[in-house]
Amino acid sequence: MQWHLKLILGATLGTLCSCASKTAVTETLKAKAAPLSSFTAHSQAMQPQRDRAPFALAWINPELPARRSHYASIYIAPVDVSHLRAAKPNLSRATTFESQDRPVQEMSRYMRQSFANAFRESPAPRLSVAASPEPGGVTLRLALVELNATDAVGNAVKTAVPYGGVLSPLTAGNIAIEGQVRDNVTGQVLFEFADNERDQMTLVSLRDFHPFNHAKASIRAWASQFEELTRTSSSHKVKDSPLFTLEPR
Repeated sequence: MQWHLKLILGATLGTLCSCASKTAVTETLKAKAAPLSSFTAHSQAMQPQRDRAPFALAWINPELPARRSHYASIYIAPVDVSHLRAAKPNLSRATTFESQDRPVQEMSRYMRQSFANAFRESPAPRLSVAASPEPGGVTLRLALVELNATDAVGNAVKTAVPYGGVLSPLTAGNIAIEGQVRDNVTGQVLFEFADNERDQMTLVSLRDFHPFNHAKASIRAWASQFEELTRTSSSHKVKDSPLFTLEPR
């Protein structure tokens, strides 16, 4: 069954790319960077660095390449939610079908645990996860700045009516984060990044019918990408998350 979905997906991508490269299409359809909050220390210097990092914006301390081999551990701090923006309206909230409180604390704990798991489950981690900041280590600080639910009710309505696909922009959720790596001894900022992910496009996915499963998938992808950055050379390109997914959950 899955190979049928892949054939359909390939045809869809081929249609999208008939007049432009896949890179151009990806840049057009991917979520744009969210506005930076005051959590970020180098907001004026943040810019895309796609040849290395998959995040929308990044900043690298010029001293980091020479110093990174000195670090052996990483402490992942509790996620900062003080910069979280108000929820945006979606189809269901606009039509009063759905009014859902956001599980902010649950999602922040999930984010912290996912980043820790990425290091613990890595085949060759450079950094070990520390229970507290240690000399010779770094601290990863994360901020959850946007969290907008997938409109599960709206997606159900969308699939039941003719031409419901035109409602997709009103039913998609998004999640945006900012991250910062600091030296545990000096407190110096070594690396900053920011990214924003919309719900991945799917053919059939249970994620479309759960308010935050798309957001959780984005968190897991970010965690894996960040861990890959910490253990690879500066010439290695960490790939971005795909626009489309065949994963059901």
